[in-house]
Amino acid sequence: MTQIKTACGIPVNHVLAGDADKAREITELAIASRPFSDWLEKLDRARFDVRSVTIQSVDMFGPRVGFIKFKADVYDSNGKFLPGIVVMRGGSVAMVTVLVCEGRRYAVVVIQPRLPTASFEFVELPAGMLDGSGNFGGVAAKEMEEELGLKISENDLIDLGELAGFKDGAYVSPGITDECIRFFAYTKAVTKAELQELKGRTTGVIDEGEQITVTVVPFHKLARVADLKTLAGYWLYKQHVTARPRKTRRKGA
Repeated sequence: MTQIKTACGIPVNHVLAGDADKAREITELAIASRPFSDWLEKLDRARFDVRSVTIQSVDMFGPRVGFIKFKADVYDSNGKFLPGIVVMRGGSVAMVTVLVCEGRRYAVVVIQPRLPTASFEFVELPAGMLDGSGNFGGVAAKEMEEELGLKISENDLIDLGELAGFKDGAYVSPGITDECIRFFAYTKAVTKAELQELKGRTTGVIDEGEQITVTVVPFHKLARVADLKTLAGYWLYKQHVTARPRKTRRKGA
């Protein structure tokens, strides 16, 4: 077992299989990754006594660190043992894209295989992981172009989380993962032809194994989608765009 010390002094071990030098290299990449660095920076060191971290697996997306699974030997300030299993993937963005056609609101959703749900046609809002830059708005705009074919400026996006009071995002499943989602909204008036053009659009980044079908549904039907980020996005839009449009602020305004 190899041990590496972080800048803040927490020892990091790994149990990665394969060539020892390669395993150490991957461990060092994991420690240097944006999600791990952000976690260390935010860690409440006064109350979390993290005595060591053991990295159990690292999934690489090409040259970039994708997912890190680790187990920490951690205690509270009174010496009581605490659960320490973490699946780390960092921040992500979700886009609530609302198209207004002849006075009716429609939402853009994507349908794609999601193995953890056992569903090959899982319906959800378009979303994407951060690229390590920390630029949430830029990633949201990029995802909209990749998945929806909509070229927009970052300044056209409405930061729903900021309006709701959690500008750094909302945690998805804090008992196991650090993933925190930022929600952005975009509203656009379209013609019937433009609305129809989005239905059934096949998209996604082939190199990342994405098989995505885009479609549009009446906005109110988002409330029936069995995906928490979609339900949260629906509620945030209704609360901060539909209900109080005059208070809506665009990103960068």
